[in-house]
Amino acid sequence: MDRRDALKRMGLGLAAVAMAGIAPRTHAAILKDRAKDKKRLVFYFTATGNSLFVARQFSDNPLSIPQEVKKGSQVFEADEIGFVFPDYASAAPVIVQEFLAKNTFKASYLFAIVTFGNASVMVAEWVRDYAKEKGVNFNYINSILMVDNYLPVFDMNEQMKIDKHVDESLAKLLEDVGAQKNYVQAADLGFFNQDMLKGMQDQHFSMTADRLLELKKDRCVECMTCEKVCPHKNFSLGNDGLQFAGKCEYCLACVHACPQKALTLKSNWPGAPGERNPEARYRNPNVSLMDIIKSNRQ
Repeated sequence: MDRRDALKRMGLGLAAVAMAGIAPRTHAAILKDRAKDKKRLVFYFTATGNSLFVARQFSDNPLSIPQEVKKGSQVFEADEIGFVFPDYASAAPVIVQEFLAKNTFKASYLFAIVTFGNASVMVAEWVRDYAKEKGVNFNYINSILMVDNYLPVFDMNEQMKIDKHVDESLAKLLEDVGAQKNYVQAADLGFFNQDMLKGMQDQHFSMTADRLLELKKDRCVECMTCEKVCPHKNFSLGNDGLQFAGKCEYCLACVHACPQKALTLKSNWPGAPGERNPEARYRNPNVSLMDIIKSNRQ
């Protein structure tokens, strides 16, 4: 039994017993029912592997949103349709927003799992409201705490030391979705307010590659890993070496994936984010670099 199969079977009966009025069911039984009677599609967007890892717990063959976007508008039909993606400034990434807006999703049960690393704030309600405007009505939206890969604020070496109880959280999410629970996680603003969130979103969603990134030319070996993991194809090789420009998802896949740590975040202009630790990088240990390349390469 591999780790994913083991995870799907751990503690799910106990979680069900703890929920009043719901008879205990193992996830193995839920999987059996799904295999016999239901078709489930799961779409994901990932930069450092967290969301891909989660998506694989809900489907043996999750579909990459950047790859599906290239195909143009489509109609997707299944019994269950799910989406897994990271929280960006208490909202969905732009590429996820575009995917939701430009396609048609037909299912009796739609769910979204949002990965985050610090505070989910109001991301579930934001996703619900945005999707509803685009004609997509979710039955279930919840979040899961994982390593925060946002380099301006967090040191990856310190983040990876923290036990964020991912297995336990995944077990609960799998049980909820397996039982087709209806639920949208309530907002918890904490010390945030609407003006703060709007400012964060404006900065995040207006980012460009040339504003964000700085190249350490003495480290760059022109391997073009950055180009391979970028969902917007912002990198090219010119006469002067590596070039980058264009609308940026601000996912930081390029920075985390660079094997030479040649890409870093600018910190020499007002408002530039900089980094907590330019020598620390992250990729989910269950996801390979090739997985991210296959997911994002344009």
